Amino acid sequence: MTAPTLDTRKPIDQLTPEDFGAFPVWEFALDEESNPDQDETWVRPIDTSAVPADAYSLLVAADFTTSSGQPLQGFVGVTTAGALQIDQPILLANGSYLPYLPSAVAFLQPQPTAGEWLAAQLGLSVAELFPLRYTLRVVIDGEAAPRSGTFD
Repeated sequence: MTAPTLDTRKPIDQLTPEDFGAFPVWEFALDEESNPDQDETWVRPIDTSAVPADAYSLLVAADFTTSSGQPLQGFVGVTTAGALQIDQPILLANGSYLPYLPSAVAFLQPQPTAGEWLAAQLGLSVAELFPLRYTLRVVIDGEAAPRSGTFD
């Protein structure tokens, strides 16, 4: 595997823990959609040590802990423009891209629920997974410590 650089471009579902180890903040490369073989799912790293202000839909490295205490890696969507939003957790576990997107999964497949699906992918029960705690790996611009929270 080649180490990511500022020239790295890839589809969001091909991001790895190593990508986030090198660059904890990524953005959608929407201005590059006209490039051959590249579409709206492609992302690129940002050279920053803090989540910038007034940004939309950034992908920010996060450390997760299940309710049973299992540590996991992944990322969350962060928007700092207007009201701060931290949502759409994606776990990068067992070599897989595992989204927790309740509304999208429910629309595509009513059963199992998004939580049941994610727990099954990890070999856990829903009670062993949720609440899923997260801590961003970088601060949000202007803040003293990385944000933490939970997803239920």
